[in-house]
Amino acid sequence: MTEYFTDALVLDQEMSGEFDKIVYLYTKDFGKIAARAKSLRKITSKLAGHLEPLNFVKVRLVEKNGFQIVDALATVKFKKTTANLEACHFIKEMTFELQPDKKLWLVIKKNFKDFKDVKFSYKSLLEVLGFSSTFAKCQICNKKSVAYFLIPDTVFLCRSCANNSKINKNELIYIY
Repeated sequence: MTEYFTDALVLDQEMSGEFDKIVYLYTKDFGKIAARAKSLRKITSKLAGHLEPLNFVKVRLVEKNGFQIVDALATVKFKKTTANLEACHFIKEMTFELQPDKKLWLVIKKNFKDFKDVKFSYKSLLEVLGFSSTFAKCQICNKKSVAYFLIPDTVFLCRSCANNSKINKNELIYIY
């Protein structure tokens, strides 16, 4: 059994069993991880308020058959706006577990601190993940003026193709 202490952004939560939850974190030292939080759904849980999505936390983890959250302390709490929650969903979908990336961690911290009152900017996140829009073309019509990124297919689209196609609009990310 190994114990770790790291900074993290809470991305999402899922129910697990009667009282537990699986908490998705993007950590400074491990990248994205899924950690079990025991008894988080109980009304007496001391960690429940700290492990809400969009909180930057200092977290203590124990690794034994996966990660388990032992302690957490929220250091910064961001508003639960649709744009911020979509940004957390984007980070969760576009990263792999246990793949730490210091550049990505710094970009996440900077983006959330700089864009807390305006719409989240995905351009720098995409660049760090290897999807630079500088030389990108629309996947459908080959125009160089891309404006959207389609998450499931990891491709860029221009405005007209994104608006005219039968793509689920929840899967499109506006990059400018």
